[in-house]
Amino acid sequence: MGTRYEDQPPDHWAGPESLDPTPVWKQFLLIGLFLLGGLVLLGGVALFAAAPQLVTPPALVPGDRLVLDAMEIPAVGTGPKFIGGPLVDDARIFYLVQPEKGKVLAFRARWAATIGTAECRLLPAPGRPTPQQFVAFDCPVASGQRGSPLFDLHGASSNGFRGLDQYLVSVSDGRAIVNLSRLIVSNERIPATPSP
Repeated sequence: MGTRYEDQPPDHWAGPESLDPTPVWKQFLLIGLFLLGGLVLLGGVALFAAAPQLVTPPALVPGDRLVLDAMEIPAVGTGPKFIGGPLVDDARIFYLVQPEKGKVLAFRARWAATIGTAECRLLPAPGRPTPQQFVAFDCPVASGQRGSPLFDLHGASSNGFRGLDQYLVSVSDGRAIVNLSRLIVSNERIPATPSP
């Protein structure tokens, strides 16, 4: 048999029903459903992203973002501001500080000497009218020649301990947004061996 269509037997020919195309309205419906699904998905993502701008502070929005009024940020030179319940649970309470103009930090109110060990409470250090340091209370590592762990308003230890963990903070449009799902864990300090 040849390869030309005249050479093909009639039983190999396609019938007239094979020439009927898929109805156009079904194609339009399918494309329309895909577009509608994409728009719904895009709208959901946009609503999730814009949630901090849509709520009235203080509020906890999806994505564990705490929206605070910018007036809650302490001024430079003043002590830290405690942020706790009922806005956040006890495991995520924190202190909001502004050690220098435009730099806002949120330090977790719990601290551990090494990652994964028992946590201590973090409080503003007493003794001054305006606390400029934090101290870790009820810590087993406080015994020894270094004393209680002390930290400055930047989160660095002033007596050789691991620094403070902090949450990611952004400030814009009269709001401070603290991302409680983004904990920046401070590195552990390991003393170097003395060289001979």
